[in-house]
Amino acid sequence: MNLHIPDVRILEVHPAPWSNLRSSCQPSSTLEERKDLGLPLLLHAIADAAHLGYNFLNVAGVEPLSYRGLPALCREAHRHGMLTSTITGSAALTASQLEWLRFSVDLLGVEIFGKGAGRISRRRSPRAVQTAEQRLAVVRNSGIPFAIVFPLTAASLAELEWAAEFAAVQGAAILQVRPSKKLSDEQMATAWMMVECLIELQRGKLAIHLDAVNRYNLPTEPADLASWRRDVEREARYLGEIVSPLVIEDDGTVTPLRYGFPRRFAFGNLRQERLAKMTERWIESQTGAFCQVYGTVLQKARTADRMFGDLHGMLSQEASGEIGMPVLG
Repeated sequence: MNLHIPDVRILEVHPAPWSNLRSSCQPSSTLEERKDLGLPLLLHAIADAAHLGYNFLNVAGVEPLSYRGLPALCREAHRHGMLTSTITGSAALTASQLEWLRFSVDLLGVEIFGKGAGRISRRRSPRAVQTAEQRLAVVRNSGIPFAIVFPLTAASLAELEWAAEFAAVQGAAILQVRPSKKLSDEQMATAWMMVECLIELQRGKLAIHLDAVNRYNLPTEPADLASWRRDVEREARYLGEIVSPLVIEDDGTVTPLRYGFPRRFAFGNLRQERLAKMTERWIESQTGAFCQVYGTVLQKARTADRMFGDLHGMLSQEASGEIGMPVLG
């Protein structure tokens, strides 16, 4: 979950997709064993990340609530003073399912797709359906603080005000608005202004975040990058000031900022090396090139034709060496 809160340094873990669906009573195949990153490796990585200054664990993936190792990951994060979060998408929710997560997940994100989203079907049980209100009632009754994640498209832009009112009435702590990359600059500007107004209207009742940047609110300056490089080369605990999220992909690859970030900037792989060790090498060999890419993106963002964009997407594009594509959008 991309939290826009000062001093939050996020470790994002993606468990292997197959392990989300396998029953604990089913034997694992040799292929599955090769794909499985393994809980012990992830627990070690959480401990290493905490020592590096990361203070928030986000468990991502297709349907993290189905991952049987979720409570163990959260408990390890709590043991090191980290907070925890995850997002559930289309799965139906039950009281018994959330009971075992009550003291594990500090913030549960629930995707809501708008007034016309209809009912959510439970897999393998076509008779079992839940409305958005019913799903949120289950979450609310569990006592787990929750956020509503609202995907923003051209079609749902008109429902943004409804989404804020709905989130407040349902008792959500946060409304997180995730704009589609297909939105035009004019539509993004409209969303930005609406969110600013809704923040004022819901002040004290609901926090609202829009997952986008514009050229006037970029999170850092080139001079800050130079200072960060000096700091992180002196003490690794400064890593998360710029590299947040730090992402553990489902094959064990550790990357900065987002899943699938170009491999030239990968830290390494947990199957081969502890996070603490690979981070030492990354800081020594990659911070200069990483700062150069970041600085280039900041400059392009300030001079681009488009006002709004996905900063991590822009960084990924620049790091991959793609040329001639729009920077913002």
